[in-house]
Amino acid sequence: MATLRVGSLVLPLIASLIWGLITYIDERQGAYRQAEENVALVRQYAERVVQTQTILHDAALAHVRNGAGSGYLREEGFHRFLVEIERRQLLSQGIAVVAPDGVVVASSRRFPVDVTFGQRDYIDAIAAGHTLFFDRLVVQPGGEDALVVAQPFEHDGFQGVIASAIAIEAMRGFLHGVAAQEQESASLLRDDGKLLVRNVPTPPLFLDAASPARQAILSATAGRYQAVAASDGVERLYAFSKLDGLPIYANFGVPLRLVQLGWAKRAAPVWLLLATVGLFSFVLSGLVERSMRVRLAHQQQRRLRQEAEARAEQQQQFMRELNHRVKNNLAMVDSLIAIQLRRNGQIDAQELRARIAAIADVHDLLYQAAGAQRLDLGELLERIGRSPALVPAERGIACRLTLERGVIVDAGAATPLALAVVELVTNAVKHAFPDRRGTIAIDLRRGAGTAELSIADDGVGMTPEGGRSSGIRIVEALVAQVGGEVRREDGNGTRWQITFPAPDAAPGQEADAAEAEAPARAAGAAS
Repeated sequence: MATLRVGSLVLPLIASLIWGLITYIDERQGAYRQAEENVALVRQYAERVVQTQTILHDAALAHVRNGAGSGYLREEGFHRFLVEIERRQLLSQGIAVVAPDGVVVASSRRFPVDVTFGQRDYIDAIAAGHTLFFDRLVVQPGGEDALVVAQPFEHDGFQGVIASAIAIEAMRGFLHGVAAQEQESASLLRDDGKLLVRNVPTPPLFLDAASPARQAILSATAGRYQAVAASDGVERLYAFSKLDGLPIYANFGVPLRLVQLGWAKRAAPVWLLLATVGLFSFVLSGLVERSMRVRLAHQQQRRLRQEAEARAEQQQQFMRELNHRVKNNLAMVDSLIAIQLRRNGQIDAQELRARIAAIADVHDLLYQAAGAQRLDLGELLERIGRSPALVPAERGIACRLTLERGVIVDAGAATPLALAVVELVTNAVKHAFPDRRGTIAIDLRRGAGTAELSIADDGVGMTPEGGRSSGIRIVEALVAQVGGEVRREDGNGTRWQITFPAPDAAPGQEADAAEAEAPARAAGAAS
């Protein structure tokens, strides 16, 4: 009987110790599994962010390599290109091309650029041979806290760095969403020990070389470790994983206190059941509770993973659209260069600049009109006619514009008509006034179902052999694209008359187009 009494005490005690050990090991393993699932989310998101920035860098480099010298980096055209690709990134804090001495050559945030960054770790890293560098710093001149992705930028003898900044709050917000429970930690750590960003607002700091985190990443690209965090002194169970091809590690930590609390919550009921000899019923209820908790945790992880995949798909869709836009623009520039080479045997920079500016004006009006596919041709021609790239001020040639508003054309017709005007005005500037001043008149009027566009000069006129008609085939081809006709009238100078279809606007359509153009005119006035 005494033995039975002892056994009734010893057996529950032994069972309690065994149960406590099993549940503690299981709780730790569950915490590590949770950390590994969350660190996979952090790694995937960070890789998408970096990939997006490198695609922007490649687009910028491809843009300048398409026939432009290193001097183009300081021109407004390149600045506008950087502005355009940055606007698609809602969380971007700027893109800049920086020389090795820290002088900013081009920026999406200002033009002209008169900023010198001075010493930057990413400049030194690229100079030391890194092909990609990830850092955190305060972006100038706005003073925003940001993550910076930097890569080499080499073109036409220029060797520098292209860097793009992402708002620190964008990355921190994602990390905070993953590390939702109290004292959970999600972070990005560089391989040199710099803790770049955490799920809570903290400045960057360097971990000691002897710290568990530094030691762990030295020996493996993924794994687990237990440590007291240098940032807040909380002991956690960590999982880490290296980003693909990058010297960056994603980390996720579960507080040891929560593991112990979870273990106590699981073990205490069983101990109580053993003490009250209700072992089986309480064990079964504990297993059911644990199964439900695991299922809910898996559902939450699956939801977070699906959200991350959806965000990644949105990023990929945006990049496909951006790449298509860049490809079309580069193809148009390539065609213009080929036309000049076939006609003149060389490239006329001033003429090419005017044509590219016309294409840019079309796309700029479409962009500022919030994606509209129709625009006011008078608005477009006014911008082109007042461009110093078309009629240089030093020539003393006046450009008189009489442009009727409300001639609405599709985006596909706007570019050929704009290029035709540029071609005819360029010919007049080059040939009509060899030794005197003069006037070029651009008129646009609506007819019955058509519109008439004329470009006239009071210059020397054309020779009977048509000495000034070397570019007329280009004009005729451009006008033919929109179903129009072009004819020449000689007299006091030369007058070119272009007639093209321009159906009357449907009720309300003209007002809609004018409303869409309002932001573009406001932006032009502000500039």
